[in-house]
Amino acid sequence: MIQDIDEAVTVLTRFSGGEIDPLRFKWKNRIFNIDRVTGKWEEHDGQYKLHYLSVVTKEEDYYELIYNTRTMGWTLSRTDLEG
Repeated sequence: MIQDIDEAVTVLTRFSGGEIDPLRFKWKNRIFNIDRVTGKWEEHDGQYKLHYLSVVTKEEDYYELIYNTRTMGWTLSRTDLEG
């Protein structure tokens, strides 16, 4: 079941060649290693961009992360935990 979260998270990210590549994130004092990025899209927030990334962990849990170029911060938007 998809759950809306909307909480700030810390994301270890590689920024290279104009690409955003999240590697792992910390939520509720737990580290989640990202196995793969399954989707990327953008929305505009005035002159700034919101970068949406859907990611999956090795446990096959789905998370949607948002990178806000105005605040340069990350938000865990929602999740769909297996099991």
